[in-house]
Amino acid sequence: DKLRISYASVTGNTAGITYIAQRAGLFEKQGLDVELILITGGPASISALLNNDVDLDLRAPIAALQAMAHGVKLTFLLSQSNTLEYDVVTRPEIKDIKQLKNKKVGIIRFGGISELMVRYLFQKLGLDADKDIAIVQVGQARFVAMEKGVIDATVFASAESAFAKRSGFRVLDMPTLPFFGSTIVTTPAIVAKKSDLMNRYMRGYLEGVRFFLSEKERSSQYFADLLRTKDRDMIDLAYKNHPQHQMGRKPYPDMNAVKATMDIMASREPQMQNLKADELFNLSYLKQLDQSGFIDQLYRSK
Repeated sequence: DKLRISYASVTGNTAGITYIAQRAGLFEKQGLDVELILITGGPASISALLNNDVDLDLRAPIAALQAMAHGVKLTFLLSQSNTLEYDVVTRPEIKDIKQLKNKKVGIIRFGGISELMVRYLFQKLGLDADKDIAIVQVGQARFVAMEKGVIDATVFASAESAFAKRSGFRVLDMPTLPFFGSTIVTTPAIVAKKSDLMNRYMRGYLEGVRFFLSEKERSSQYFADLLRTKDRDMIDLAYKNHPQHQMGRKPYPDMNAVKATMDIMASREPQMQNLKADELFNLSYLKQLDQSGFIDQLYRSK
């Protein structure tokens, strides 16, 4: 049975577990033929789901939450990250957060995850993103923009920030913050129509989690292919910094993290206040497999 899954980017944090499960033959074992399709940009991925072009979408929940706040029927099956996996990265001459006052901070695009990260992180660090810094849209080329001095700082996912540090940029120390950073999105209509496929996907995914946590070498090889790199340091960082280590064996959402994410979005999207965190999820597949002992059994038999 065919299952089409879109994903946001090759950084590994959103697509990593599904990609590993696919490469390790764990979906095939469940009788699924999984096709992974790269779709950049949250709004395009929502359209693909609503048009039934894809069955599932792997990415940060920002665009989905915005759509749900405006009445679009979507649902999340689990959480792929409950803590903020992002760092503030600056030019080398900037030693601490206070020096970023009145400086230019780069984001990929307005309305996306990078802008939200800047607002959330800078608020936690005691700076007002609207008054104390200038947010500049620079697209994907944030490394280059920082090298050229077009921007003074940006936010990167952990693996990217480790790479930035190696390239001579400074990574500011950050506290661990609750944040709903990555998820699996679908629609109630797709769930109703393809419930058996969703259950089999979840089995393959959870076995993919087991594979990731216990097979470092092979998981790293798959990451190298996903990231299209032979840079051993970068591959090791992608594995070491992957949020699954924090999530553990059972990918339940942390509702405090979900609420924190919705609160920071609500400052720009007042409709966000109409959503209730626990109503955004359909955890029935995860719960059923957990309660049946399926997850625990994966770790006993290996």
